[in-house]
Amino acid sequence: MVRETYKLINAIKKMYPVVEFLHNRYFPDGKVYYSEKALIETKKKGRKIAPFVVPVVGGIVMEDEGYRADEIDAPYIAPKMPIRAAELSKKAFGESPESGRTPAQRENEVQSEHMDDLRCSVCRRIELMCSEIITTGRVMMKHFSTAEDAAKDVNYTLKQLQFYEDGFENRYTFTKDFAGMKAGEKILEFYKMAVILKKRGIRATDMVMTSDVSMLLMSDIEFLEFYNKAKVEMGDIKSGEIPEGVVCNGRININGVVMTMFTYDESYEDMDGEVKEIFPKGTLAFLHPGLGETVYAQVTFVEGNSFASYAEKIIPRLVMDERNNMAEVQVFSRPVPYPYDWEGWLVSNIYDEPQAGTESHGMFMETGTVYADGMPVFKTEEEISSMTRKADVIAYAESIGLSGLSEEQKLDELKTCVLNFQEEMQDMQGE
Repeated sequence: MVRETYKLINAIKKMYPVVEFLHNRYFPDGKVYYSEKALIETKKKGRKIAPFVVPVVGGIVMEDEGYRADEIDAPYIAPKMPIRAAELSKKAFGESPESGRTPAQRENEVQSEHMDDLRCSVCRRIELMCSEIITTGRVMMKHFSTAEDAAKDVNYTLKQLQFYEDGFENRYTFTKDFAGMKAGEKILEFYKMAVILKKRGIRATDMVMTSDVSMLLMSDIEFLEFYNKAKVEMGDIKSGEIPEGVVCNGRININGVVMTMFTYDESYEDMDGEVKEIFPKGTLAFLHPGLGETVYAQVTFVEGNSFASYAEKIIPRLVMDERNNMAEVQVFSRPVPYPYDWEGWLVSNIYDEPQAGTESHGMFMETGTVYADGMPVFKTEEEISSMTRKADVIAYAESIGLSGLSEEQKLDELKTCVLNFQEEMQDMQGE
């Protein structure tokens, strides 16, 4: 058997990757700290504009927007699997009964299989941590002492990583039942979500959804015909860039916001033996690659007659137990996935109770606009031209999904923005 930890670390790096779509795309690996704690730095992006100043002033101070640096006591992940003499005396999986191999010849093979199984379990845990950040803004971590306690979900120490202050502001609630929406209504909801992120200084590029959401959307004939099918760029991402368990449904242009649609349908077996989804059913999230990262803290354990520390993402270890005539394969990791901007994404669930009358986040208020075939009925050019108050133009603009207008603009400029927006939306309807 290979016993040196540094050799095992090099070996585990060469093993085949696990499906970690959320981890690799949105929280890729970052630093490994030579410490029991990991440093995370988060900051709101914001959209402040630089002011003009008179030359003698020299400059105007702009306040920093929401910067935080925290030292996190990294969670401890340490699964293990035993290797017993009886196990080595039996033929391995796929081995011919006539192979004549000895237990000593099977040692390295069994050790590598156990090490790979444990490595995969650690990777699934990190993937689930990334999912929990996206869907809830925090990771609830139950630290157990025994496998029996973990299976029964008892006797644990609860810790949490929380990435919001007063409340989780990244949850979006649709105004109607998603399954009952017409194609235009779905597209308008998607546009509103993109605008909310745009106001925060975030440009969402990915629409990640579970298979049940994907089926409702991609089987909607009106939705596909809305883009005239040719407008939905299917298969434009190389298959080698998409891991198993993830499907790219193509790209769509939502009023200038280009989104790549992904269907993500991975699951895992929990400690109680129940199979669960990594992304809860009904989830639809607006994300962008590299919205955060995953950092790691070092692992320290007894090795020989002293303690040894290793600053690596995953650290395998082999412990011999002569008294019990067995060996243990152990794998350690101390990951901390975190977002750079704790308001840098939006997530919704189609099974949430719709909020009638008002839109999520107070961004889009109903103003009595009539809808036909899922899209707003726009005012005519004459009706818009007859408006005499900026506030009326801005209120109407927000009711049809156009945001970002300001009373600092001229009245004619506001009207022109609204007319241009209406023309774009009508062109989309007509395609």
